[in-house]
This record gives sequence, C-alpha cells and structure tokens, in this order.
Amino acid sequence: MLVNILREHNINKRFLWWLGLWPFQYKLMRCWLPMLLFAIQITYLPFEIVTLYMHRHNGQIIFESLYQIVVSLAFITKLLNQLWNRDKFRRLYEIMEDHWNIFTNEMDVRILKNYSHISHKFTILYSTLTYTMMSLFIMIPSLGPMFLDIVLPLNKSRPRNIALYSEYGIDRDKYFFPIFLHTSIVIIFGVSIMVAVDSMHIVCTAHACSLFQIIGRQIENIISNMNTDNKMNKLERYPNEEYKILNEKIIYREYITCIKKHQLTLEYVIVLNDTHKIVGFSFLFLIGVCFSLLGIRIVYVLDQIEEMIRFMCIITGALLQLMIVCYSGQKLMDESQNIFHRAYAAEWYNFSPRLKSLLIIILHKSIVPCKLTAGNLFPLSMAVFAAVIRTGISYFTAFLSIKN
Repeated sequence: MLVNILREHNINKRFLWWLGLWPFQYKLMRCWLPMLLFAIQITYLPFEIVTLYMHRHNGQIIFESLYQIVVSLAFITKLLNQLWNRDKFRRLYEIMEDHWNIFTNEMDVRILKNYSHISHKFTILYSTLTYTMMSLFIMIPSLGPMFLDIVLPLNKSRPRNIALYSEYGIDRDKYFFPIFLHTSIVIIFGVSIMVAVDSMHIVCTAHACSLFQIIGRQIENIISNMNTDNKMNKLERYPNEEYKILNEKIIYREYITCIKKHQLTLEYVIVLNDTHKIVGFSFLFLIGVCFSLLGIRIVYVLDQIEEMIRFMCIITGALLQLMIVCYSGQKLMDESQNIFHRAYAAEWYNFSPRLKSLLIIILHKSIVPCKLTAGNLFPLSMAVFAAVIRTGISYFTAFLSIKN
C-alpha cells in the first residue's frame, strides 16, 4: 500500500507517524497519540489565562501572554485540522499513489521524481532550521545564564528564565526544572506538529505542480510535433493524405489523454484545498495577530540581547510558516496557468475542427488558475503574504500608540 509514496516521502510519513497523524497507522496510535498531543497543548492555556488575570495592569506581560496564547492556538488548530480531515488526507495520499501508476512514461516519472526530490530537500532543511530555532528559543533564556555562570562567573548567580512566561502559582526558582520541563514539552510537541503538517503540505502541493508541468510538457510536445509535420507537408509537392489522417488520429488521442490527466489533477487539487482551506484562513489570522503582538513585545526588550534573540526566532519561524503557505499556493497557480499559455501558443488555425474543439476544452479548463484558498475567501499567494505583513505592521503601530 502506498509503495511510491513511502519510497519518495518516507521522512514525511515518519514525522506524521510519530504524532499519530498518519492516516494508515494502527487505530490505537491514531487515537491516543493525537489525544496526548491535544492534552499537552491544552494544559498550558490555563496558566496563561491566570497570568493575564494576575497581571492585567502590566502591559508588557499582557502582550507576552497574548502572543503565547496565539501560538498555542496555532498549534491546536493545525492538530485539529489533521484530525477533522483525516479521511480526506487518506484519500489525498491514495490519489497521489494512483498518479504514480497513471503517469508512467519516462518524462512523467522524471518530473514526478524531480518535484519529490525538491520536497524531500525542503523537508530536511525546514525541519533542521525549525528545530534549531526552537532549541535556541528554549535554551538561551534558561540554560544560557547557567552556562555563563560557569564560563564567566560573577559574585552572584545570573537569573534563570523560562522560554514561556506564565504563573504556575509556585516558587519559580525552587521548581525551575519541573516548569522548564513542562514548557519545553509544550514547545517541542507544538513545533513537531508544525513541521510534520507543513512539510507534508508542501509535498502534496509540489505533487500537484508536477502534474500540471507534466500536462504542459505533453501539450508542448504535441504542438511541436504537429508544427514539424505541417512544415514537412508543405515541403512535399504531393503530401500523403493517409499519413496526415493517421497522424491526426494519434494527435487527437494524445490530446484526449492530456484532458483526462488534467481532469484528474483538478480533482486532486480540489481534495487538497478541502483539507487546508479552514486552517489556512485561521492560520493567516493568527499569524497576523502574532506579528502585531511580537512587535509590541520587542519594544520592551530592545536593550536585552537574549530576549531579542528569542523573539527574533519566533518572528523568523512565523515568517517561514507564512511564506510556506503563500508561496506553495502561488507556485500552484503559476504551474496551472502555464497550461493555458502553452495551449494558447499553438497554431490553432492549422488544426482540423476536431482538434480545435479539444484545444477549446483545454483552454476553457485552464483559463482560471487552480488555487489553494483560505476559507474559500481569497487565494493563498504572495500578494496575500504581503497583505498579512502590512496588516500586522498596521496593528503593531496601533498597539504601540495604545502602549505609549
């Protein structure tokens, strides 16, 4: 089962499997592991709510708690989306496997493997970068002072901090390691959810892009072969009519194959969009809010290098998340629209009426690019990326005026 998917994307499968999010693993793990992840993320929210209440007159801690709540909600949203759409994800992976059995000629397989190789490299780079930033975020405020006390000791020990500030109702210094362990587990599992879900989303989107590129290449090859045949026929004084008829039948069948493959790709993109449209909308909203709150929080720590590094890790991670969602949507739009441009470049006036009818079908189906949407409201693209950044900056200036 899923022989090609497991061969090409085994590392993505492992990320999902470890979290109980792989839809083909044992039912016991599919049930208990996500429940454990959800419980871990939920256990931190009450402490943040208590912190907001206890420090409701302290603007610095309010913004600190709010951005932490937003990040926790982003983790939970990603997790719940995987659970809610588990059957759709199962169907999505099965369709991907079917495509490897349908697109079987040499050029098709080469393009599929090229995109799977790109997504594989992205998964390794993205996971490495994300876990590195996560390690810095956890270790710098808590273990950094302990390391400096050994290397550059002072007359007194440097204060130790927790990566996530919250009120536990106990002595933070006395119970430093239990609190540090709890917050670290929350962060590690939350980041793991992000890495597993986002890397697999890139795999699925890259697969759709490869299908569109395959279809576009096939249309180009048909057009180039037809133009070559037309030039040869013009050079011949007495063209072979039987050869022309036979050649037209072959081209007609190839066009029919392209249309069928294009229809399969469109159906795949619909399923892909269904699995991410709700989480796409909520995630864009949470990212915009997170940018604004982090901007305000940084204003309070401009003179603290350790805190600046910590918050820059969060901003870099948020920007990376937003870039992944928007760039993948933009790439899918571009590849799907390239089919229209390649078909439109054909010398349609040399086609027979039968071939013209097929060309019209291809142009009609590809004139509107395929899109990954945020709640069916707007397409995920680089324009949306810029809009979210602008909105976050505008909210930042508004919060800053309130703070002042």
